[in-house]
Amino acid sequence: MKTRNHAFDLLCGLCILRMVTLHAICQTQLRQTPWWKETMAWTFFFMSFFFFKAGYFNKGITGKTLPYLRDRVRRLFIPYLSWGIIGGVIAFCWLCLFPEGPSKAFTALAKFRWHVGGLTFGNSPLWFLLSFFTTYVLMHFIERVRYLHWLVLLFPAIGYWLFKHDNPLWFYLSNVFCGTFFFYMGKVWHHILDVLTNQFALFISILLCIGFVFANIYLHGEYEMKTNLWIGPFWQVLLIMPLSLLGISGVLLSLPTPRVPVINFIGEHSMVFFVMHYPIILSYAYASILLGHNIHKSIPDLIIILLLTFALCFIAVPLVESVPWLSGRWRK
Repeated sequence: MKTRNHAFDLLCGLCILRMVTLHAICQTQLRQTPWWKETMAWTFFFMSFFFFKAGYFNKGITGKTLPYLRDRVRRLFIPYLSWGIIGGVIAFCWLCLFPEGPSKAFTALAKFRWHVGGLTFGNSPLWFLLSFFTTYVLMHFIERVRYLHWLVLLFPAIGYWLFKHDNPLWFYLSNVFCGTFFFYMGKVWHHILDVLTNQFALFISILLCIGFVFANIYLHGEYEMKTNLWIGPFWQVLLIMPLSLLGISGVLLSLPTPRVPVINFIGEHSMVFFVMHYPIILSYAYASILLGHNIHKSIPDLIIILLLTFALCFIAVPLVESVPWLSGRWRK
């Protein structure tokens, strides 16, 4: 039996920890605190990592189109719809409890525009599943045509052009071009690491990490996957993103990375933590408002939110993963 890759599970778990913490911090309005701004400045690439990881483990997506699309729909699009409906129902029910009654909930629902964010009412992080699904579909059709994959090298420029034109694509899909670029980067990196010796791969990866540190200090630029937001000149962002993704993953893949129990567990079951965490955080925020409890700038409430969210997600893992339309885990 092939040994599970603990390096990517560890990175995936860290990405989920950072994402959940970010959303909890946004609800408690602590995002502008210096310590968190510094954290964001060094972890902005985390959502891009999921696209990179998918490409790294991808063995080829050139099979028959209909079975392939059916598989992606079941694994990504159905959970996207399911948790979009669940998140929307939960948010709607909470809003009905406010003094204004159902009118507040219907007003919020009337203002909701699915095409703007893609089922974000009550579960806004779900944009990722739709972008992820679209990236897989795009890669499939690109790889069906010989040499067309070279076109992916131009995708960051297309993504930047869309950003400069206010990201006109619906459903946050302007990020798909960069997502596809990171996906393909993961595929190429896998091939490179297979050719290199472990020692040389580690040496190269360390150099890339050092390059990322210096570039992030002196040529800082950020890319935010959700809104296809480019912070800084195009070339600086395009330099920093590969340095971070290739360097950090390469170091961990070249070393005998141990399994860190809690973090790796989150990485191994990242889908559950991803789809469940936001309705829990939002429920805490709504309950606090109804009870007259102010959670703004409250570190204790931030800690409680994180403990509650992770505890409920840990408990729910076996239940959610047993339901295919919730987890995307269908029997073959």
